[in-house]
Amino acid sequence: MAASPIATSLELSTAGLGLFLAAPLLAMARQRPANGWLAAFVASFASLALADFCHSAGVYRQLPVWGLFDLPLACLGASFYCYTRRMTGLGVGRRQAWHLLPLPLWLGVILLVRARAAPDWLFLGAVLALQLLTLAYGLAVLRRLRQYHHAVRQNFSSMRRRDLHWLSRLTAALMVLLVVWFPATLLGGAWDVLLLLGRLAVLCFAGWYGMRHVPVFVPNWQKALPSTPTAAGRQESEPEPMTEPLPEPVLVPEPILVPQPEPVADAKYARSGMTAATAEEIGRRLLNRSRHQHDFREPDLTLAELAERVGTSPQLLSQYLNEVQKLTFYDYINGLRVADVQRMMADPARRDESLLDLSLAAGFNSRSTFNAAFKKATGATPSQWRKQGGSMSEPIGQDDKQPA
Repeated sequence: MAASPIATSLELSTAGLGLFLAAPLLAMARQRPANGWLAAFVASFASLALADFCHSAGVYRQLPVWGLFDLPLACLGASFYCYTRRMTGLGVGRRQAWHLLPLPLWLGVILLVRARAAPDWLFLGAVLALQLLTLAYGLAVLRRLRQYHHAVRQNFSSMRRRDLHWLSRLTAALMVLLVVWFPATLLGGAWDVLLLLGRLAVLCFAGWYGMRHVPVFVPNWQKALPSTPTAAGRQESEPEPMTEPLPEPVLVPEPILVPQPEPVADAKYARSGMTAATAEEIGRRLLNRSRHQHDFREPDLTLAELAERVGTSPQLLSQYLNEVQKLTFYDYINGLRVADVQRMMADPARRDESLLDLSLAAGFNSRSTFNAAFKKATGATPSQWRKQGGSMSEPIGQDDKQPA
Protein backbone atom coordinates (compact mmCIF):
# COMPACT_ATOMS: atom_id res chain seq x y z
CA MET A 1 0.00 0.00 0.00
CA ALA A 2 1.46 3.32 -1.09
CA ALA A 3 2.15 5.88 1.56
CA SER A 4 0.37 9.23 1.57
CA PRO A 5 2.35 12.27 0.39
CA ILE A 6 2.09 13.77 3.90
CA ALA A 7 3.57 10.66 5.53
CA THR A 8 6.34 10.48 2.93
CA SER A 9 7.23 14.14 3.47
CA LEU A 10 7.30 13.71 7.24
CA GLU A 11 9.45 10.58 6.99
CA LEU A 12 12.02 12.27 4.79
CA SER A 13 11.95 15.46 6.89
CA THR A 14 12.51 13.47 10.10
CA ALA A 15 15.37 11.52 8.54
CA GLY A 16 17.02 14.67 7.21
CA LEU A 17 16.65 16.59 10.47
CA GLY A 18 17.96 13.69 12.52
CA LEU A 19 21.09 13.34 10.41
CA PHE A 20 21.55 17.12 10.37
CA LEU A 21 21.44 17.27 14.18
CA ALA A 22 23.53 14.16 14.76
CA ALA A 23 26.54 15.55 12.87
CA PRO A 24 27.32 18.55 15.16
CA LEU A 25 26.43 16.58 18.28
CA LEU A 26 28.88 13.87 17.30
CA ALA A 27 31.54 16.49 16.55
CA MET A 28 31.10 17.86 20.08
CA ALA A 29 31.34 14.41 21.70
CA ARG A 30 35.07 14.67 22.42
CA GLN A 31 34.63 17.77 24.59
CA ARG A 32 31.20 16.76 25.89
CA PRO A 33 30.82 12.95 25.91
CA ALA A 34 27.11 13.18 26.74
CA ASN A 35 26.49 14.58 23.27
CA GLY A 36 27.77 11.38 21.71
CA TRP A 37 24.85 9.50 23.27
CA LEU A 38 22.42 12.20 22.18
CA ALA A 39 23.83 11.94 18.65
CA ALA A 40 23.15 8.18 18.73
CA PHE A 41 19.60 8.89 19.93
CA VAL A 42 18.70 11.38 17.19
CA ALA A 43 20.49 9.30 14.54
CA SER A 44 18.32 6.35 15.60
CA PHE A 45 15.24 8.47 14.97
CA ALA A 46 16.57 9.38 11.52
CA SER A 47 17.31 5.77 10.68
CA LEU A 48 13.87 4.59 11.78
CA ALA A 49 12.27 7.29 9.63
CA LEU A 50 14.24 6.01 6.64
CA ALA A 51 13.10 2.47 7.46
CA ASP A 52 9.48 3.63 7.52
CA PHE A 53 9.94 5.34 4.17
CA CYS A 54 11.48 2.23 2.62
CA HIS A 55 8.72 0.01 4.05
CA SER A 56 5.92 2.28 2.83
CA ALA A 57 7.54 2.69 -0.59
CA GLY A 58 7.46 -1.08 -1.03
CA VAL A 59 11.08 -1.32 -2.12
CA TYR A 60 12.76 -2.26 1.18
CA ARG A 61 12.82 -6.01 0.53
CA GLN A 62 14.29 -5.49 -2.94
CA LEU A 63 17.21 -3.49 -1.53
CA PRO A 64 20.39 -5.13 -0.19
CA VAL A 65 20.08 -2.95 2.91
CA TRP A 66 16.76 -4.44 4.05
CA GLY A 67 16.60 -4.29 7.84
CA LEU A 68 19.69 -2.09 8.17
CA PHE A 69 17.71 1.05 8.97
CA ASP A 70 15.67 -0.87 11.58
CA LEU A 71 18.73 -1.83 13.61
CA PRO A 72 18.86 1.37 15.76
CA LEU A 73 15.49 0.43 17.26
CA ALA A 74 17.41 -1.84 19.63
CA CYS A 75 19.54 1.10 20.85
CA LEU A 76 16.97 3.90 21.01
CA GLY A 77 16.08 3.57 24.70
CA ALA A 78 19.59 2.63 25.78
CA SER A 79 21.19 5.66 24.12
CA PHE A 80 18.70 8.02 25.78
CA TYR A 81 19.27 6.37 29.16
CA CYS A 82 23.06 6.64 28.83
CA TYR A 83 22.67 10.27 27.78
CA THR A 84 20.70 10.94 30.96
CA ARG A 85 23.39 9.26 33.05
CA ARG A 86 26.04 11.49 31.48
CA MET A 87 23.97 14.65 31.91
CA THR A 88 23.48 13.94 35.60
CA GLY A 89 27.19 13.40 36.20
CA LEU A 90 27.14 9.60 36.25
CA GLY A 91 29.56 7.65 34.12
CA VAL A 92 28.85 5.21 31.34
CA GLY A 93 31.51 2.52 31.58
CA ARG A 94 31.90 -1.14 30.81
CA ARG A 95 29.23 -2.04 33.34
CA GLN A 96 26.65 -0.52 31.02
CA ALA A 97 27.72 -2.71 28.08
CA TRP A 98 24.76 -5.02 28.72
CA HIS A 99 22.52 -2.30 27.28
CA LEU A 100 23.80 -3.37 23.86
CA LEU A 101 22.60 -6.98 24.30
CA PRO A 102 19.32 -6.49 22.37
CA LEU A 103 21.28 -5.34 19.29
CA PRO A 104 22.71 -8.77 18.24
CA LEU A 105 19.39 -10.43 19.06
CA TRP A 106 17.52 -7.97 16.86
CA LEU A 107 20.11 -8.43 14.11
CA GLY A 108 19.53 -12.17 14.29
CA VAL A 109 15.77 -11.71 13.84
CA ILE A 110 16.31 -9.42 10.84
CA LEU A 111 18.67 -11.91 9.18
CA LEU A 112 16.29 -14.82 9.76
CA VAL A 113 13.30 -12.96 8.29
CA ARG A 114 15.38 -11.64 5.42
CA ALA A 115 16.53 -15.17 4.58
CA ARG A 116 12.92 -16.40 4.74
CA ALA A 117 13.97 -18.73 7.57
CA ALA A 118 11.40 -17.22 9.90
CA PRO A 119 7.83 -15.93 9.41
CA ASP A 120 7.13 -12.22 9.01
CA TRP A 121 5.18 -12.11 12.27
CA LEU A 122 8.47 -12.67 14.12
CA PHE A 123 9.68 -9.32 12.78
CA LEU A 124 6.52 -7.55 13.96
CA GLY A 125 6.69 -9.27 17.35
CA ALA A 126 10.32 -8.22 17.80
CA VAL A 127 9.44 -4.63 16.87
CA LEU A 128 6.71 -4.52 19.53
CA ALA A 129 9.06 -6.08 22.09
CA LEU A 130 11.73 -3.46 21.40
CA GLN A 131 9.14 -0.70 21.68
CA LEU A 132 8.21 -2.06 25.11
CA LEU A 133 11.90 -2.10 26.00
CA THR A 134 12.22 1.55 24.94
CA LEU A 135 9.20 2.38 27.11
CA ALA A 136 10.91 0.66 30.06
CA TYR A 137 14.03 2.76 29.46
CA GLY A 138 11.87 5.88 29.49
CA LEU A 139 10.49 4.89 32.90
CA ALA A 140 14.05 4.24 34.11
CA VAL A 141 15.08 7.71 32.95
CA LEU A 142 12.18 9.31 34.84
CA ARG A 143 13.19 7.41 37.97
CA ARG A 144 16.82 8.44 37.56
CA LEU A 145 15.85 12.10 37.12
CA ARG A 146 13.59 11.98 40.17
CA GLN A 147 16.46 10.62 42.27
CA TYR A 148 18.76 13.26 40.86
CA HIS A 149 16.38 16.15 41.56
CA HIS A 150 15.97 14.92 45.14
CA ALA A 151 19.73 14.75 45.62
CA VAL A 152 20.23 18.25 44.19
CA ARG A 153 17.65 19.71 46.58
CA GLN A 154 19.43 17.99 49.46
CA ASN A 155 22.82 19.45 48.59
CA PHE A 156 22.40 22.75 46.78
CA SER A 157 20.60 26.01 47.48
CA SER A 158 20.21 26.83 43.79
CA MET A 159 18.85 24.68 40.98
CA ARG A 160 20.34 26.94 38.32
CA ARG A 161 22.19 24.90 35.67
CA ARG A 162 21.35 21.78 37.70
CA ASP A 163 17.60 21.24 37.52
CA LEU A 164 17.47 19.50 34.09
CA HIS A 165 13.73 20.19 33.91
CA TRP A 166 14.03 20.35 30.14
CA LEU A 167 15.27 16.75 30.13
CA SER A 168 12.30 15.69 32.24
CA ARG A 169 9.96 17.36 29.75
CA LEU A 170 11.77 15.70 26.85
CA THR A 171 11.41 12.32 28.56
CA ALA A 172 7.69 12.90 29.14
CA ALA A 173 7.26 13.79 25.45
CA LEU A 174 9.15 10.65 24.48
CA MET A 175 6.88 8.54 26.68
CA VAL A 176 3.79 9.96 24.95
CA LEU A 177 5.42 9.25 21.61
CA LEU A 178 6.08 5.65 22.60
CA VAL A 179 2.44 5.17 23.57
CA VAL A 180 1.41 6.44 20.10
CA TRP A 181 3.97 4.13 18.52
CA PHE A 182 2.06 0.93 19.34
CA PRO A 183 -1.18 1.75 17.45
CA ALA A 184 0.89 3.28 14.65
CA THR A 185 2.73 -0.03 14.24
CA LEU A 186 -0.43 -2.15 14.37
CA LEU A 187 -2.99 0.10 12.66
CA GLY A 188 -1.10 2.70 10.60
CA GLY A 189 -3.15 5.44 8.94
CA ALA A 190 -3.62 8.58 11.03
CA TRP A 191 -1.57 7.05 13.85
CA ASP A 192 1.43 6.97 11.50
CA VAL A 193 1.08 10.68 10.76
CA LEU A 194 0.73 11.47 14.47
CA LEU A 195 3.82 9.37 15.23
CA LEU A 196 5.87 11.11 12.55
CA LEU A 197 4.81 14.55 13.78
CA GLY A 198 5.81 13.52 17.31
CA ARG A 199 9.20 12.30 16.15
CA LEU A 200 9.83 15.57 14.35
CA ALA A 201 8.90 17.58 17.47
CA VAL A 202 11.08 15.43 19.76
CA LEU A 203 14.05 15.79 17.42
CA CYS A 204 13.69 19.58 17.33
CA PHE A 205 13.42 19.73 21.11
CA ALA A 206 16.32 17.34 21.73
CA GLY A 207 18.61 19.05 19.24
CA TRP A 208 17.89 22.57 20.46
CA TYR A 209 18.35 21.87 24.15
CA GLY A 210 21.02 19.20 23.75
CA MET A 211 23.39 21.57 21.98
CA ARG A 212 22.70 24.40 24.43
CA HIS A 213 23.11 22.57 27.73
CA VAL A 214 26.28 21.09 29.14
CA PRO A 215 26.29 18.14 31.54
CA VAL A 216 25.60 19.10 35.11
CA PHE A 217 28.64 17.31 36.52
CA VAL A 218 27.53 16.97 40.13
CA PRO A 219 30.11 14.35 41.12
CA ASN A 220 28.85 11.38 43.09
CA TRP A 221 25.43 12.90 43.67
CA GLN A 222 24.07 9.51 44.72
CA LYS A 223 26.68 9.30 47.46
CA ALA A 224 25.95 12.85 48.58
CA LEU A 225 22.73 11.80 50.29
CA PRO A 226 22.84 11.01 54.02
CA SER A 227 24.15 7.50 54.36
CA THR A 228 22.81 4.77 56.62
CA PRO A 229 24.26 4.86 60.15
CA THR A 230 26.57 2.03 61.00
CA ALA A 231 26.30 -0.12 64.08
CA ALA A 232 29.05 1.89 65.66
CA GLY A 233 26.88 5.00 65.53
CA ARG A 234 28.88 6.92 62.93
CA GLN A 235 27.70 7.77 59.46
CA GLU A 236 29.25 5.67 56.70
CA SER A 237 31.68 7.60 54.53
CA GLU A 238 31.54 10.48 57.01
CA PRO A 239 34.57 12.73 56.71
CA GLU A 240 36.72 13.46 59.69
CA PRO A 241 35.70 16.56 61.67
CA MET A 242 37.57 19.78 60.93
CA THR A 243 40.62 20.44 62.99
CA GLU A 244 42.09 23.55 61.30
CA PRO A 245 40.77 26.93 62.49
CA LEU A 246 38.50 28.96 60.24
CA PRO A 247 38.90 32.67 59.43
CA GLU A 248 36.28 33.61 62.07
CA PRO A 249 37.35 31.68 65.18
CA VAL A 250 34.89 33.44 67.48
CA LEU A 251 31.75 32.88 65.45
CA VAL A 252 32.66 29.46 64.05
CA PRO A 253 32.67 26.91 66.88
CA GLU A 254 34.56 23.71 67.35
CA PRO A 255 33.51 20.64 65.35
CA ILE A 256 30.45 18.75 66.52
CA LEU A 257 31.58 15.27 67.42
CA VAL A 258 29.21 12.36 66.86
CA PRO A 259 28.72 10.56 70.17
CA GLN A 260 28.62 6.84 70.62
CA PRO A 261 25.14 5.26 70.78
CA GLU A 262 25.31 4.48 74.52
CA PRO A 263 24.44 7.99 75.75
CA VAL A 264 21.49 8.41 73.37
CA ALA A 265 18.62 9.76 75.43
CA ASP A 266 16.00 10.59 72.82
CA ALA A 267 14.35 7.66 71.04
CA LYS A 268 13.63 9.92 68.06
CA TYR A 269 17.32 9.81 67.10
CA ALA A 270 18.17 6.36 68.44
CA ARG A 271 18.49 4.81 64.99
CA SER A 272 20.19 7.75 63.33
CA GLY A 273 23.50 8.03 65.16
CA MET A 274 22.63 11.58 66.28
CA THR A 275 21.58 12.43 69.83
CA ALA A 276 19.10 15.10 70.82
CA ALA A 277 22.01 17.11 72.21
CA THR A 278 23.80 16.95 68.86
CA ALA A 279 20.66 18.07 67.04
CA GLU A 280 20.22 20.95 69.47
CA GLU A 281 23.82 22.07 68.99
CA ILE A 282 23.52 21.98 65.19
CA GLY A 283 20.31 23.99 65.40
CA ARG A 284 21.94 26.58 67.69
CA ARG A 285 24.89 27.04 65.34
CA LEU A 286 22.65 27.32 62.28
CA LEU A 287 20.61 29.95 64.09
CA ASN A 288 23.76 31.86 64.99
CA ARG A 289 25.07 31.85 61.42
CA SER A 290 21.75 32.82 59.85
CA ARG A 291 21.48 35.79 62.22
CA HIS A 292 25.04 37.05 61.97
CA GLN A 293 26.85 35.70 58.90
CA HIS A 294 23.85 35.47 56.49
CA ASP A 295 25.36 32.57 54.54
CA PHE A 296 22.04 32.12 52.74
CA ARG A 297 22.73 35.31 50.76
CA GLU A 298 25.39 33.44 48.76
CA PRO A 299 23.54 32.47 45.54
CA ASP A 300 25.25 29.09 45.13
CA LEU A 301 25.73 28.01 48.75
CA THR A 302 26.09 24.22 49.11
CA LEU A 303 25.36 21.83 51.94
CA ALA A 304 29.05 20.92 52.24
CA GLU A 305 30.09 24.57 52.54
CA LEU A 306 27.56 25.33 55.25
CA ALA A 307 28.40 22.13 57.14
CA GLU A 308 32.06 23.12 57.19
CA ARG A 309 31.23 26.55 58.59
CA VAL A 310 28.92 25.10 61.22
CA GLY A 311 31.56 22.57 62.22
CA THR A 312 29.82 19.32 61.36
CA SER A 313 29.63 16.85 58.49
CA PRO A 314 27.33 17.22 55.46
CA GLN A 315 25.66 13.95 56.46
CA LEU A 316 24.76 15.16 59.94
CA LEU A 317 23.61 18.56 58.71
CA SER A 318 21.40 16.99 56.06
CA GLN A 319 20.03 14.57 58.63
CA TYR A 320 19.23 17.45 60.99
CA LEU A 321 17.41 19.40 58.28
CA ASN A 322 15.45 16.37 57.09
CA GLU A 323 14.48 14.94 60.47
CA VAL A 324 14.24 18.00 62.72
CA GLN A 325 13.34 20.86 60.38
CA LYS A 326 11.50 18.52 57.98
CA LEU A 327 13.11 20.40 55.07
CA THR A 328 15.57 19.75 52.31
CA PHE A 329 18.65 21.97 52.23
CA TYR A 330 17.22 23.78 49.20
CA ASP A 331 13.94 24.59 50.95
CA TYR A 332 15.69 25.56 54.19
CA ILE A 333 18.00 28.09 52.53
CA ASN A 334 15.31 29.52 50.28
CA GLY A 335 13.03 29.88 53.29
CA LEU A 336 15.67 32.04 54.95
CA ARG A 337 15.99 34.06 51.76
CA VAL A 338 12.23 34.64 51.65
CA ALA A 339 12.27 35.83 55.28
CA ASP A 340 15.16 38.15 54.41
CA VAL A 341 13.21 39.65 51.50
CA GLN A 342 10.19 40.15 53.75
CA ARG A 343 12.31 42.06 56.24
CA MET A 344 13.76 44.21 53.46
CA MET A 345 10.29 44.93 52.09
CA ALA A 346 9.24 46.11 55.55
CA ASP A 347 12.23 48.47 55.73
CA PRO A 348 11.16 52.05 54.77
CA ALA A 349 14.69 52.77 53.56
CA ARG A 350 14.33 50.11 50.83
CA ARG A 351 10.82 51.01 49.75
CA ASP A 352 11.92 52.16 46.30
CA GLU A 353 13.97 49.05 45.49
CA SER A 354 12.43 46.60 43.06
CA LEU A 355 11.44 43.10 44.12
CA LEU A 356 14.09 41.69 41.79
CA ASP A 357 16.81 43.74 43.47
CA LEU A 358 15.65 42.60 46.90
CA SER A 359 15.55 38.96 45.82
CA LEU A 360 19.06 39.16 44.38
CA ALA A 361 20.30 40.77 47.59
CA ALA A 362 18.80 37.88 49.57
CA GLY A 363 20.60 35.26 47.48
CA PHE A 364 18.07 34.28 44.81
CA ASN A 365 19.51 34.10 41.33
CA SER A 366 16.34 34.23 39.25
CA ARG A 367 12.92 35.86 39.38
CA SER A 368 11.09 32.57 38.81
CA THR A 369 12.83 30.80 41.70
CA PHE A 370 12.13 33.74 43.99
CA ASN A 371 8.44 33.91 43.05
CA ALA A 372 7.97 30.16 43.51
CA ALA A 373 9.76 30.09 46.88
CA PHE A 374 7.88 33.16 48.15
CA LYS A 375 4.48 31.78 47.14
CA LYS A 376 5.30 28.41 48.73
CA ALA A 377 6.38 30.02 52.01
CA THR A 378 3.69 32.70 52.39
CA GLY A 379 0.80 31.67 50.15
CA ALA A 380 1.00 35.03 48.37
CA THR A 381 3.02 36.47 45.52
CA PRO A 382 5.77 38.97 46.43
CA SER A 383 3.84 41.86 44.84
CA GLN A 384 0.66 40.95 46.76
CA TRP A 385 2.53 40.74 50.02
CA ARG A 386 4.29 44.05 49.44
CA LYS A 387 1.11 45.82 48.30
CA GLN A 388 -0.60 44.96 51.58
CA GLY A 389 2.38 46.11 53.59
CA GLY A 390 3.23 42.65 54.89
CA SER A 391 -0.13 42.33 56.66
CA MET A 392 -0.99 39.06 54.93
CA SER A 393 1.50 37.14 57.03
CA GLU A 394 4.43 37.68 59.28
CA PRO A 395 7.92 36.86 57.99
CA ILE A 396 8.38 33.14 58.18
CA GLY A 397 11.70 33.67 59.98
CA GLN A 398 13.15 30.17 59.85
CA ASP A 399 16.33 31.62 61.27
CA ASP A 400 14.34 32.57 64.38
CA LYS A 401 13.03 29.07 64.90
CA GLN A 402 14.35 27.59 68.10
CA PRO A 403 16.40 24.43 67.62
CA ALA A 404 14.69 21.19 68.51
